[in-house]
Amino acid sequence: MHPTVTTAGTIPAVSLPTEIDMASVDEILATIGPLAAAGGPILVDLSGVTFIDSTGLHALVTAAEALGDRGCIIAHGAHGPVAKVMELTQLDTVKTNLHVIGCDVLA
Repeated sequence: MHPTVTTAGTIPAVSLPTEIDMASVDEILATIGPLAAAGGPILVDLSGVTFIDSTGLHALVTAAEALGDRGCIIAHGAHGPVAKVMELTQLDTVKTNLHVIGCDVLA
């Protein structure tokens, strides 16, 4: 699965593949890059993600850095092991414009 872009109202929403690792991260950053350049909030849908490694976490931080003070990354839908990795690494404390919202419904 490749990252796909839709909209949630007027907010771009990026659905990510099931595994976020070194093999998929370049395509993910290429998808998010133009959205970050435009500014504004970006919803990142993690509901289908079953695995994330440090390169995936770094991609979310990189996207937040690209936005700077012009917007934010809203990482939503993390569940299971992915949510646990984000919790253990305290990803939501790394950047003030990176917000991690889990999903107990999918757990």
